[in-house]
Amino acid sequence: MRDDNLLVPALFFKHTGTYVDWNEQYQSVVFRAKDKYFALLIGKNYTDDLNRATGQWTRGTLATHTLDFGGEPFVPLVDVARKLGMDVRYDQTLRRTFITTNLPVQRNQIIRARTNEKLVALTFDDGPDDHYTPMILDILKEKGVPATFFVVGQQINAHPDMMRRIVNEGHGIANHTWSHPNLRNQWSSAVRNEIVSTQQELQRVVGRRPDIFRAPYGITTKADIAILNELGMRNIFWSVDTLDWSGLSADEILKIVRRDISPGGIILQHNYNPHANILDGTVEALPRIIDELRAQGYRFVTVQTLLDSQQ
Repeated sequence: MRDDNLLVPALFFKHTGTYVDWNEQYQSVVFRAKDKYFALLIGKNYTDDLNRATGQWTRGTLATHTLDFGGEPFVPLVDVARKLGMDVRYDQTLRRTFITTNLPVQRNQIIRARTNEKLVALTFDDGPDDHYTPMILDILKEKGVPATFFVVGQQINAHPDMMRRIVNEGHGIANHTWSHPNLRNQWSSAVRNEIVSTQQELQRVVGRRPDIFRAPYGITTKADIAILNELGMRNIFWSVDTLDWSGLSADEILKIVRRDISPGGIILQHNYNPHANILDGTVEALPRIIDELRAQGYRFVTVQTLLDSQQ
């Protein structure tokens, strides 16, 4: 609170579908939504508003000053929401402020395919690398199973030959950002750059630009989803989380798969981790997962094929 006004992190407004960016030159936060475009300078109690039709700027006032708290810009909640044209209501009983966004964002989240066929997609995040990825590829090749690799741009740049091997052996590929940040904590322009830079690197290395994406940690805001929609990217989650990143054993991973598998399922695993031996259970569990699900009548496909099968 400041001067009886509630201040929130500027990035909070990404949850309403608003694009939020930082202007380093002017030390200001820029908000953009529909026909609204305005900037709040840190430490000031005014806004600079752009009329996008005329290109003219005008200055408005705020109820209190913006501030920098621990290196993060905080802005007055009610003032910014109202400037964005949103409905703001305070509930005296609950002692909470409710904001109704006026920015509809088309839903974009696929957890599993809508199919009754016994189809399943194996997915691997965070690679490629030169340790776990070749072991996983060897198993997939031996078993004759396709998978989908959600790749990180900086890892592609570090291991282009492994990236080419993934494609040459018939596996699906998908975008998993350039540097694996939590998108919720990124300015909107940085989110777009994370995705586009990875697309460009994939084009350079393997000549492909997939339309499939998975956010690091599965975390997005409405503004991030709006960017994905603009870029024509489908946002893929998962229906089976093996939790292999935590160093689980093969038996523990297999137990999770048995419990959660269903037709159209998407299994989340990883093929890179900077900590030694963390994904040993992933490699050991993989052939057992394949054999057991095949015995149950499941057929392994890429995420792209899985989505194409939806009924």
